Amino acid sequence: MDRILPLHQYAAPADGRTIATALAVLVWTAASMLALRGMTLRPALTIHIHNAGHQIEPHLHLPASATPPADDTPDNVHPLQRR
Repeated sequence: MDRILPLHQYAAPADGRTIATALAVLVWTAASMLALRGMTLRPALTIHIHNAGHQIEPHLHLPASATPPADDTPDNVHPLQRR
């Protein structure tokens, strides 16, 4: 039968682990920078500038009087007739 060795005998040396960790961090940082390129934390602002602006045109509306004056009664107005 094979002899089972303790776990520390299979592990990499301490200096190798430090270098591997540093390389992994550098590779992870480079990959993240490529993946997140162009993203920003600032909200997108949409500003609409209308050069023409709003035009205000005041109008004065005077309703017609209910009955015209007696002397200016037009001749084409006739009262309703019942049959």
